[in-house]
Amino acid sequence: MARFAIKKLPLNLSSMYNKVDNPMSIRAELGEFEVDVDSVEQARELAKLRVSSNEPNMICPWSERTNCFTVGAGRKREFVHPTALYKYDGKRFVEDQGNCHRDQPTSGFFMSKENAKADYLAHKVAADKKIDEAMNHLKAMETLGVSIDYHIEGDTHGIFEDYMYLEVTEGPYQFTVKYGSD
Repeated sequence: MARFAIKKLPLNLSSMYNKVDNPMSIRAELGEFEVDVDSVEQARELAKLRVSSNEPNMICPWSERTNCFTVGAGRKREFVHPTALYKYDGKRFVEDQGNCHRDQPTSGFFMSKENAKADYLAHKVAADKKIDEAMNHLKAMETLGVSIDYHIEGDTHGIFEDYMYLEVTEGPYQFTVKYGSD
């Protein structure tokens, strides 16, 4: 049997969704409680009955070594109502984890694979038009005798100089101009 604490986030009480009168009050008033179960999944199932799916609640295991409830670092944190968020890159879906149903997906992430793919395809149409137009401009530049190239100078100790440049061939001469962020 293992001990877990269910803690309402954010742990910083100054920005809690439902403020409490006394931030030093008992844990139950802050929305925290403990469960004794065999696994994180059992803790999640019990906690789902007691906490809202619109507020992030973290599952914190008891650590005998530190003699307190611990918070997992980064992706190892467990939440009561995790939400799968999806992003499509044209070939495969990338899955991210939200803390609760209230989480707003970051740009490009969606709550369903269908929405993620539809958003990608809509943006791909616009990007394809821009790529076609840019390729036509590059072909027109080529016809004028103008090319875009990259210059890099360095050795095994590092790069001394690197930049993109435009090169125009006019008669027996080649004229170059640095191109880009300068």
